[in-house]
Amino acid sequence: MSIIKLGNSNPKIKELKQMLSNNKIKDKVVTDDLTVIKVAFENNIEFLEFIFIEDCLYHNETQELIDKITKISKEVYSTTKSVFEKLAQKENAVGLIAVLKLNTLYLEDMKKYNYLIITDKLEIPGNLGTIYRTLDSAAADGIILVDPITKLNNTKLASSARGANLIVPTAEGTYIDVQNWLLENNYTIYLGEPNLGNDYQHYDYKGKIAIVVGNERFGINENWYKEKHEKVFIPMFGSNNSLNVGVAASIIIYEATMKRKKAQLLE
Repeated sequence: MSIIKLGNSNPKIKELKQMLSNNKIKDKVVTDDLTVIKVAFENNIEFLEFIFIEDCLYHNETQELIDKITKISKEVYSTTKSVFEKLAQKENAVGLIAVLKLNTLYLEDMKKYNYLIITDKLEIPGNLGTIYRTLDSAAADGIILVDPITKLNNTKLASSARGANLIVPTAEGTYIDVQNWLLENNYTIYLGEPNLGNDYQHYDYKGKIAIVVGNERFGINENWYKEKHEKVFIPMFGSNNSLNVGVAASIIIYEATMKRKKAQLLE
């Protein structure tokens, strides 16, 4: 693999900077986060481009990773520390940038999964990232992003998810398409509800389930309530009447996972 040297005037620098600040390419994500890069490598995510600092004294483990990725990446670039600093999104950037291939599935691809999380118009990358990390940790089957405001290719999402958004099976769709698909495929729909319905510990979460959580400001699209569903809430014992959506989703996801695993052991 030949390595191309990037100077400050190279158009690739401007392209990378734009992608890091506002990526508009749907099937790619760019990251300068070492953890995300490691996750991508360990899970055989396709490296489209890889950039490192020439003559940099990386830690041995990081240098070994660079050597391995250099062999598999479609394009490899080196640059100077001063040029890289103009690209880095944070002061303590490790000195690597990767452009990775995103693999978004179609709704029909999700049929084989029984345990799904549905996010309805989530806005904040950190919240969606928290949910991705929980999904990976709790071994849920996948996630469907409904009318997403934070897109899967968002650089901040990749960092907050610590790369989990690259490996958790993901599909996207409109509210109408996703709700119809869930009903047609006989999923039990649980709506995350701050006040109504049953305590999150009430349900057994068996079978084909879809847990829906809503927008940080406006909650779940009210049209979800017009079709068959269950309401689930988390009791509040303090002065606040709801939790951050990432926290709330994580609590319900872990409850569902533990109930499902317990049921499997008893079968």
